[in-house]
Amino acid sequence: MVFGVAMLVAALVAIGRLMPSGGYDGLRMGDESMAPSSPRGAALWYELCGAERVHRGDVVVLSTGQPAGAVGVGGRVVAVGGDRLSYQVGDRTLMLNGNPLAEPYLPPGSRPSVVAFDVQVPEGRVVALGDNRAVAYDHDFPNGRPGTFNTADIRGRAVPKPNWLLVAAGAISLGVLLTLVGGGLGLSALIARRRRHPTPAQPAYTTLGSERAPADGC
Repeated sequence: MVFGVAMLVAALVAIGRLMPSGGYDGLRMGDESMAPSSPRGAALWYELCGAERVHRGDVVVLSTGQPAGAVGVGGRVVAVGGDRLSYQVGDRTLMLNGNPLAEPYLPPGSRPSVVAFDVQVPEGRVVALGDNRAVAYDHDFPNGRPGTFNTADIRGRAVPKPNWLLVAAGAISLGVLLTLVGGGLGLSALIARRRRHPTPAQPAYTTLGSERAPADGC
């Protein structure tokens, strides 16, 4: 029982220290726009957070607005407010603020863009593109140029599967089970001990010592 309580407490402490303030959520990819890192049907875990925790290279989850509260994968952030992002046909990379942008997550042999463009990202907005640019083109390039997202629509950023959380949840379940089993065994042992050594029955009443009769003549 003591071991179960200790395991339960340790798991709760670990969750309290490691769990981000917003918690985690997950969704499944509905297309190939983020292949090969997250192909269709792949589970995507994300930390619930705002734009303050998002950086270039992060895959963001955005509010879609329809229906209320719905979210979807917006893509990978390649530029933030104040950045200049461009591409010329034939270039091997996108250009970010005049420098080549390394994108090791792109499908092997693919082009970084389907069309040429040159955009200045307004403050308070980000450019987020699918890793599979050919598949994500219609979504990511409205009017033939990268679209931008309002940072207020960011609902989270993708993170590796939080296996530690699953382990902690298992430890909590095991701790509760051990605590219940230990408590049950302790109660059973107490009942058995009382049956082996019953408490002597107390009389329903007590007798008083007899009083001496007074001597004759007194």
